[in-house]
Amino acid sequence: MAKGKKTVIKEIKLLPNDEILINGKEYIILENTKDIEKALTMKISSNGNRLLRFEDESKKARIDVKRNIDIIKYTFLNPETTKKFNKSHNRSDLTKGDKAEVIDNANSFVKARKIIDSYTTKTSENFDINAGKTTLYMFEEIK
Repeated sequence: MAKGKKTVIKEIKLLPNDEILINGKEYIILENTKDIEKALTMKISSNGNRLLRFEDESKKARIDVKRNIDIIKYTFLNPETTKKFNKSHNRSDLTKGDKAEVIDNANSFVKARKIIDSYTTKTSENFDINAGKTTLYMFEEIK
């Protein structure tokens, strides 16, 4: 769907785990509102967010396409390899001693970024002191 395009909602059903079914496609609710099932249209904003519009024009909800995203922790032996991989994202830059492990899974890019931020923000309880030096946190959508 192109940005700026409005879609009329014909079918809407609230699902468990902050999920919603709109016109046969599953979405994740990022910002909820009361009576979300009464949305009339869905619009893609200029920054790619999907907004639900209601009869009351001041009422809005934000959703995202449901995805399957792995959060991967890359651990490097050499800080130079970390820098090189961070720029290229080329797996051929990984050496035998470097490790990649899936540490979490998310169902939207917003949630994936929050998980990564929990490891890279100094005030977070999960903060990794080596983040950006010998450890990188990235997400990868599974198709």
